[in-house]
Amino acid sequence: YYQLFIISLFLSTALISDFILKDELGLRKEFHDEVEKIATELFQKTSIEMFMLILHTTNGENITKIAKEELAKHSDQSLILAFTEVEKKVDIVATSSVLKLFDKEQVLSPFPWKGTILPILGERIKKDPREKYSVALFNGFADIAEQIANSKKVVLESAVGNANKFVLNIVRAIFYFIITLALGYMVFKKFFKKGENNEK
Repeated sequence: YYQLFIISLFLSTALISDFILKDELGLRKEFHDEVEKIATELFQKTSIEMFMLILHTTNGENITKIAKEELAKHSDQSLILAFTEVEKKVDIVATSSVLKLFDKEQVLSPFPWKGTILPILGERIKKDPREKYSVALFNGFADIAEQIANSKKVVLESAVGNANKFVLNIVRAIFYFIITLALGYMVFKKFFKKGENNEK
């Protein structure tokens, strides 16, 4: 029992993060490490603190309200990307000075050619959904960080980079092309059968 306690303690402390305020979903350590890397570099170069709040459920409370209450505990140069699994809600809250440095509407856009979080969260996967959450949240977090860095005229060495964004956009395009084809086929099949029935 003592050994199991030590192992569990090590695993729990290994996921303690400075910039991930809560992770109730138990996302991978690699995810935590990459988020910390980006947030730490952004803070060192701009003094802006970027946090992430990952909840299983808000128990009926508004995710924006919860995030704003958490934001109030930090400096006037702060931002929180908040997500709740059960309610399937995402929001970005930031102080007024930070909010001017990035395009919140673009980041949270549901359109695949624009948004960097919701299109990925909307995809259906057979694997562990936490993989999808990790990709979506990291993608959005990195997007915000890079926009802030650009506004501050600094370069982030830990940035995702255009190459990865290009690959992601290709994957998105293929996914939505398949969806469009499937919908088109269903509509065609429906009207084709309707036409056959009218002829009879």
